[in-house]
Amino acid sequence: MNLWLSEIAKAVNGELKNFSTDVLVKNFSINSKSIGKDTLFIPLRGSRFDGHDFVKEALQNGAISFISQKDFDDLKVPYVKVGDTLLALQSLAYFARRKLNDLKVVGVTGSVGKTSTKEYIFNVLSLRYRAFKNQGNFNNHIGLPISILNMPEDTQVAVFEMGMSNFGEISKLSQITKPDIGVITNIGVAHIENLKSRYNIFLAKSEIQDGMPESGILIINNDNDILNLHKKEFKRKVVTIGIENESNFRAQNVQKHQNGFSFEVDNYTYFIKSFNFHDIYNSLFAIAVGTILEIDRELIKEAIRQKERLKRRFEVINKGSITVVDDTYNASTHSMLSAIDSICEFDGKKILVLGDMLELGEFSEEEHRRVGRYILQKPIDVVICTGKDAFYIFDEAKKKDGVKAYFVSKDECLDVLKREVTSNCTILFKASRGIKLDEVVDEFLKER
Repeated sequence: MNLWLSEIAKAVNGELKNFSTDVLVKNFSINSKSIGKDTLFIPLRGSRFDGHDFVKEALQNGAISFISQKDFDDLKVPYVKVGDTLLALQSLAYFARRKLNDLKVVGVTGSVGKTSTKEYIFNVLSLRYRAFKNQGNFNNHIGLPISILNMPEDTQVAVFEMGMSNFGEISKLSQITKPDIGVITNIGVAHIENLKSRYNIFLAKSEIQDGMPESGILIINNDNDILNLHKKEFKRKVVTIGIENESNFRAQNVQKHQNGFSFEVDNYTYFIKSFNFHDIYNSLFAIAVGTILEIDRELIKEAIRQKERLKRRFEVINKGSITVVDDTYNASTHSMLSAIDSICEFDGKKILVLGDMLELGEFSEEEHRRVGRYILQKPIDVVICTGKDAFYIFDEAKKKDGVKAYFVSKDECLDVLKREVTSNCTILFKASRGIKLDEVVDEFLKER
């Protein structure tokens, strides 16, 4: 996005300082070490740092200008003085989005599957349009505005993942991005510590409508109990996807193959290279978006097939006769149960290495016990639990005859695995990111 500094000052209601000649800004950054040509540096204040301390470093690294809450009159560089740099960042993204009148935007939120769904949708959009997506974890009140500002001006369609932990956050992101199509993947228990009930989570996710036009379309998972029950409460046109329930885009005749799943939608066969059954839902959203945006079904089929697995999101790694499934990127009850279901489809001995699911608050014990009780119904041979609340998974799983259940420290996981891993064995590693179970995965693979 190319913006003149004077234009930026007006958009954020700021004051131009040290200004004599206008400068054209082409890139935007909040990281003083990541400065490209013609970059505007936007220093933010955090609980443990103040980006203003790095303004001079940003200029030394090539920043053309900056926005600031502090005075830097000693610097011979034009800049914009504002009351709050975070609000200025968001206001600037709001302004930039509205300059792109012809841009179509797809917003993706939900308790589980946001990133995978975004990737499937992006793959589909890319085969017909100049498409853009926000990278990695740039899905919050900071990352998403930066993504918009650095989006190429010739972008035709953008897909933005939107994360949240409380009320009002999705609303802000929606009002900045103005989605034409909104996607809600599901309503689980992630962030229930703050929101207290799944219905409240539904209300918070429903805020994606706040920035949508009246003609906007909302695509939801009709198999999710909360979305199915409350879909009449939405204020935009609703399109449904599903497998179990009657839906506008329903996957039928689902077949598991050696390297993925095939399924039919409206008598047309699709295939995904994934061992995770839940990816069928993620791909259905992409099929729906592609159809709404009039992309040829053959192109959609090819895009769905080509989508690559993401790092540490049910990433299947083969080591001889041993299969490691690294699903340590994050965890919630819904994704934990889905991963266990998928592991049960693998041959041979099945081992679970499970850590805490975070941000469950007062519901944490019951949700962890729910996972443990679920394991009782499944053909699992070994359960290794690590972390404070993963004890409750262990406490339930140990009740199953024939299953070996362990509750150990993270450092002890490898010792248990050395005793339990045999040939023709599948191991699932899953926990919330904060548990850092990925470190155990890396150590285990290093020794193989």
